[in-house]
Amino acid sequence: MSQTPLPHLQVELDKLKACIHCGMCLPACPTYRVTGSEAESPRGRLYLMKKMLEGDLSADAVGPHLDQCLACHGCETVCPSGVQYGTVLLGTREDLAQRDTSSKRKVKRYIFKHILPNHALLVIGGALLRFYQRIGLRKLVRQFKILKPFPKLDYQERLLPDLPKRKALPTNMVFGDLNGEPVSLLTGCVMDIFYNPVHWDTVEVLVANGYRVTVPEQQCCGALAHHAGETDITRELARLNIDDILKTNPKWIVVNSAGCGSTLKEYGHLLAGDPLYETRAAEFSAKMVDVMELLAKKPLAPFRNYAMHETITYHAACHLYHVQKVKTEPIELLAQIPGIELVPLENAEACCGSAGIYNVEHPELSTEILDSKMSYVKAACQGQGATTLATGNPGCHLQLEKGIQANQLPMRVRHPISILAEAYRAPQNKDSNG
Repeated sequence: MSQTPLPHLQVELDKLKACIHCGMCLPACPTYRVTGSEAESPRGRLYLMKKMLEGDLSADAVGPHLDQCLACHGCETVCPSGVQYGTVLLGTREDLAQRDTSSKRKVKRYIFKHILPNHALLVIGGALLRFYQRIGLRKLVRQFKILKPFPKLDYQERLLPDLPKRKALPTNMVFGDLNGEPVSLLTGCVMDIFYNPVHWDTVEVLVANGYRVTVPEQQCCGALAHHAGETDITRELARLNIDDILKTNPKWIVVNSAGCGSTLKEYGHLLAGDPLYETRAAEFSAKMVDVMELLAKKPLAPFRNYAMHETITYHAACHLYHVQKVKTEPIELLAQIPGIELVPLENAEACCGSAGIYNVEHPELSTEILDSKMSYVKAACQGQGATTLATGNPGCHLQLEKGIQANQLPMRVRHPISILAEAYRAPQNKDSNG
């Protein structure tokens, strides 16, 4: 039966038709690589969306295939026709979400709108999780397989990292030289709970390089809501962030989470046409930079540590490499640290299967994609001696730690900014000629 065309896709028809079905995207697509299904490839999904637009397929028939896309944007990097796949996909997800009346969607909307933006609640939740881990309860739960009857919950529990003791960054406090170039640091929601020390490392490196750092009042960036098609929530959060952060008058707005950064840079697009926010949203997006992108704009300050004997390989987070186009900067910055040996990771830009909450919603497929990624990580570790896997996204960090543990590799996962911070922090080797 013919279906009513989705309104958003009426606008995207030309973008859908830009696909020439050449197949260049197939090897770049993680879901196609593990399933071999045309319906789980970018060109297959574009075809399905086109058929839905023309009324030949129902939203129910097409939705599951779009839901299984990681939105990694790897297909855009290799597409010879410049198809804006991510724009079409996320716009279609927005339309499909508006048609969804399920309780699952209502729960997700509640989390995106009321839990993630509630930082105080997240801090309490993080403290409880850390208590659960520190008192040995986690060890008992795993040892006696208490969550085995609940496989999804068991999977989610095993994904959790060892939560560090959180040290809050004082809001609106200025770090560094008062005459330094002013930057505002976004700390995010999940990132601040799971990887809070990375924020302190970020401040330390920025200050060492002459920046004046402020942590402004802020909200969740809305990335997870955006990826799920709940774009109205993302726009609402964007307006709040623009009001709070531009108030500090920064030259640059810095983020150390690739997934957050990709959405924050989209604020100008998301609020285009908004009479009150269009201009300021464009200004906000123009000032947004990943911390590695900013540091690469000028020579790094000299390091004090010449004794960092560490062999590192680098995983390029999808939303940093494919979306923000920050490709070589992290490697080039790490290469400047004396004593560091960098070894290449084959298919470094290939998705690890994390993709926001994808690994929670699609654990089986996510694990298959991770297994594919880990074959390259194992080669870097066992064949080239890499002991550290660097990556600039919290979701990747979680996912890759899981893969390293499963494969029992003698490696650790670190944010590149934390490696730089250590180089600035550690004492100079007395035997060094530097």
